[in-house]
Amino acid sequence: QVKVRGYRIELGEIEAALLAHEAVREAVVVAREDMPGDVRLVAYLVAHGMAPETETLRDELRGRLPDFMVPAHFVTLAAMPQTPNGKIDRKA
Repeated sequence: QVKVRGYRIELGEIEAALLAHEAVREAVVVAREDMPGDVRLVAYLVAHGMAPETETLRDELRGRLPDFMVPAHFVTLAAMPQTPNGKIDRKA
């Protein structure tokens, strides 16, 4: 659970909503603070074949989640970075 702009957000809920999209194989959402005081949600995705359009994902998430839970940025990856134990490396 993270706090973004005064809202408590469960990142797993956003990940589950992303995984409901047929084009998304894996999803990880993190709260990034690139500039002090400016925390934003970023979704990292691995797609089935072609990557889904950002606006399509954003519109679908708005139908399932409140606006404050929709990630500001979507990044498509070829594969999720993993730790030596085979788990997703969220820090990478």
